[in-house]
Amino acid sequence: MIIIPAIDIKNNNCVRLKGGNIKKCFIFSKNPLLSLNKWIEGQIDRIHLVDLDGAFCGVPKNLITVKNILNVTDGCCETQLGGGIRNIETIEYYLNIGISYIILGTKAIIDFDFLKNVCEKYKKKIIIALDIKNFKIAIDGWIKYYNIKLLDYIKKINELNLESVIYTDINRDGTLKGIDLKKFIKIKQNLNKHNIIISGGLSSIENVKNIFEFQKNNLKGVICGTSIYSGNINFKFLNNIVKLYNNFYV
Repeated sequence: MIIIPAIDIKNNNCVRLKGGNIKKCFIFSKNPLLSLNKWIEGQIDRIHLVDLDGAFCGVPKNLITVKNILNVTDGCCETQLGGGIRNIETIEYYLNIGISYIILGTKAIIDFDFLKNVCEKYKKKIIIALDIKNFKIAIDGWIKYYNIKLLDYIKKINELNLESVIYTDINRDGTLKGIDLKKFIKIKQNLNKHNIIISGGLSSIENVKNIFEFQKNNLKGVICGTSIYSGNINFKFLNNIVKLYNNFYV
């Protein structure tokens, strides 16, 4: 399992939303590269990037910032990027400039044929963002729900050639209330053929310990945002703890 710091970009600022609410948007840094350098110093394996403006309007909006981030990482860690990616041209553009993995949310939910095609074309390069609120799948920057039952959708994607699936508990995201393990376990029991990255609510080292108790082979990582930006958790310490746990739980 790896710890994945998040950089959510809005108007080229590094921000965090509380509970997925755009009206509760907090700017942590006007220069995302400053945040990035801190996580690089903590020896990250992967960084989670979200173009929030793109997620809401459906097209990429923070290309310059994304390119600047890639220039700084320069291959020292993997990158996964989502937000406004809704066609093959955008996928190819991002892969060509050096993004490691493409995160598809809205498009992956509403157009399953498109999803199947890109999973076949870009094997193990596609990540699905499964953004959940009250066991409903949210789309369009989390402001709408899609009319499909969550477990039915999970059955559809279980056979696809994905890199992983990000499960985000929207109600917990940015709240520091802790990860809801009961919900996570229910999702994980059904989503058993893909690596899972969990997101939403990480609040403490104890949270991470609890996650490890339920770890099986398909738990890929945990995304952390508010917990490390607020200073609630020291990222470098957390990252080192997780690496020790990985050795212990082999």
